[in-house]
Amino acid sequence: MASAPKLEFIGASETIITVAFNPLVSHDSYELQWKEYPQKWESDGLSKTVNVKDATRNKSNKIQCNIDDLNPGTTYTVRLRVWGKGTDGEAPPPGKPCPELIIDTEAVSCTPKANQCAIL
Repeated sequence: MASAPKLEFIGASETIITVAFNPLVSHDSYELQWKEYPQKWESDGLSKTVNVKDATRNKSNKIQCNIDDLNPGTTYTVRLRVWGKGTDGEAPPPGKPCPELIIDTEAVSCTPKANQCAIL
């Protein structure tokens, strides 16, 4: 059972959290999981599958993933685990999750941003 690679926090907006990771050579599929903090993984966790072959890579060649449709001003717990078949074609049980990240989405702001203001 393989342990998942460590997640790296890239950024967060009001409704999106972005993370990245270096995939293991031995696996080509991962499960990105998230939940509102302090809810339970078993009953409240959400997830999506990340396939290495189809994934977006950033400038550091890490796989970069967005978690969308989140609630503004909310604390989330995010983790990654090995999922699916290894590159050897075997389908072991899901691996141990990586250490969890605890991330806040931005609160909705009523203050205009500098690039959206017009001075008359």
